[in-house]
Amino acid sequence: MVEESGDVSDAVPRISRGIEVYGGSDGAVSWSGVELTADSMRELGAGPWAERVGDLAATREFLAGLRSLAATDMETEFISTLLEAEPEPLPWQVGEALAEVLLEHWHGALWVWDGARDRRTRKASLPGADLVGLCVADGSARLLFGEVKSSSQVDCPPSVMVGAKGMIEQLKRLSGKDDHLTLMKWLNVRCRTPEHKAAYRGAVNRWVKSQGKDIQLFGCLVRDTTPQEKDLGGRAAHLAKTVVEPMHALLTAWYLPVAMTTWPQHVGVRDLG
Repeated sequence: MVEESGDVSDAVPRISRGIEVYGGSDGAVSWSGVELTADSMRELGAGPWAERVGDLAATREFLAGLRSLAATDMETEFISTLLEAEPEPLPWQVGEALAEVLLEHWHGALWVWDGARDRRTRKASLPGADLVGLCVADGSARLLFGEVKSSSQVDCPPSVMVGAKGMIEQLKRLSGKDDHLTLMKWLNVRCRTPEHKAAYRGAVNRWVKSQGKDIQLFGCLVRDTTPQEKDLGGRAAHLAKTVVEPMHALLTAWYLPVAMTTWPQHVGVRDLG
């Protein structure tokens, strides 16, 4: 067993790495299976995982403004009752947030926006790619598109990986140019800092010069089962028939030591003070 490898910006706090239990590559596609350790789970649950699930900084600011409008005890009680009744995030939402955090910490992903802000309802599944951002390595950026699936299914691979609606077919569609402009437009208006704008321009320049081929794809599978290379190995070979240089794809399965049904409790997003 070896530790998982990946580029990590010095500006991003480090999370204890999981243990890579399998991996391989086929052309421009690579894959790895990683067991998260107890240390990783504690560090994630204490901050970055919960932050990503609930967009906590923005949520706290919103709640502070809402509470400031309560002028009577009845109004204060009304707001408190609503907050207590708000449902926990669903396990798949927690799994998606975990993938974003780990890609940021271990694989150079740069997120310019928290997708939690775009949900119209707490249980909403937004259309389009699950992951839209930038991938920064060696001082340059590429467009990043990807998909996240969470599964407790004992089958290897689980059903979320196969079929017309499975991860591999979704990644194959993202490898084409049909949806790129829509995703790039979404990303462009959310790049608000000079650093994000510069990274975006560099990534789009690579995309244009390669005629839409120089992008980074990520396929993330979040599991609470025993690691099995069959989760990814055969699927990666299938994807490699479509994804070729200069495009790259990484399939990663993260195996958590706690049941998927309990993931929302591990991030504590309802404890907003």
